Amino acid sequence: MSCVSSLPPSSAARRSWHPRHWLASPARLGFVAGALVLALGALGWAARLWWPGPAGRVPLGAAHALWAAWGFMPLFVAGFLCTAGARWVQAPPVKAAALLPAVGAQLAGWLVFGLALADGGAQAPLMAGMGLACVAAGWSGAVLRLWRLLRAGAARGAQDRLHLRLALAGCAWSALLLDVAAGAVAAEAWTLARALAHVALWGAFGVVYAAALHRLVPFMGDAAPQLDARWPAWLLWSLAGVMALQGVLRAVALLLGPLPGVLDATASLAPGGAGVLLLGLWTRWRRLPAVRQRLPAMLLRGVFWLAVALLLSALGAADAALHAYTLGFLGTLLLAMASRVACAQIGRAVVVDGVLWALFHLLQAAVLARVAWGLWPAGATWLLPVAAGAWALVSLVWLLRYGWWLGRAARETGRPGAGL
Repeated sequence: MSCVSSLPPSSAARRSWHPRHWLASPARLGFVAGALVLALGALGWAARLWWPGPAGRVPLGAAHALWAAWGFMPLFVAGFLCTAGARWVQAPPVKAAALLPAVGAQLAGWLVFGLALADGGAQAPLMAGMGLACVAAGWSGAVLRLWRLLRAGAARGAQDRLHLRLALAGCAWSALLLDVAAGAVAAEAWTLARALAHVALWGAFGVVYAAALHRLVPFMGDAAPQLDARWPAWLLWSLAGVMALQGVLRAVALLLGPLPGVLDATASLAPGGAGVLLLGLWTRWRRLPAVRQRLPAMLLRGVFWLAVALLLSALGAADAALHAYTLGFLGTLLLAMASRVACAQIGRAVVVDGVLWALFHLLQAAVLARVAWGLWPAGATWLLPVAAGAWALVSLVWLLRYGWWLGRAARETGRPGAGL
């Protein structure tokens, strides 16, 4: 049924699609830009796996890692935090137009980066590094906007600033890492560039996700009643600490190689213990009546993949752990939360309909295929292209569907932004 079928003709006319509606809020602008970068990058990666071409001066593995860390994630995060964060700290709403320079710089930077990949010549690394520098400038501008938002909340005496502070710390850390990564790409230090991307995925954006998850998901406050009563933020700090530690461990493994036996076993204790704890919490939470609904079930599946990623990391299956984390945890939560916020923006009932439910299951199939390849490399000839193709299809459908919706005005009877 059409979203406007119940509105009078005059209201339907005012809700006709127009790109100016993408500037109605930071979430709309950031989500459309992020979905565009996500879909184009996913389609490009899938195409290279299905139809391999000659290798260029920029290794595809390094380019893929950089895009996964800083391609679409900063755009979604900036749009979300500039919209939801203002509500968290009771600050004046951020105008989408204020984010336009930051978003435009990131889009322009990724265009230059993509042209460098397509060129593949001797100057491609320098060109790619210049593109990343442009992305870094845009992302740093968005982080500065978030810092001003936090200050505005402090000036108003907002009590709950912890989640935005922690998210801002993760964003600032990722921006600094991107500055270094741009130089590493220009210098063709590919191992360093990949290590920085892994640190950003785990230790920066993982912290941002932990803050948002703890702030918005009700069952996260029902972990251990006695601990919750005494230290309400214990789970938040535990998750953030594990994410930061994982970033360090991944960087050390990439830059220095495997640790000696005793040190490696000791380093595996933290992710292993955290994985067991999360798996226990997941088992408990899945019995709650609320998670019988589709949206909480999607969020809980993301928590499950985080537990799996940490356990695989403790067992030394680094590649499988990385993709259980990125595709499984980050990807599932992105699909659920971005869809929820997009529906709230247009005043649509936040219900996971058949299309989104199908995209969710397609994404889970992609995660299973990609993790299976990490555990069984012999299946690379079909598991990897299947995973990449499924992820690209999910990204493209989301862009076309929600990008169109976000180009419409909010329902007059709705409450745009509610639930953030």
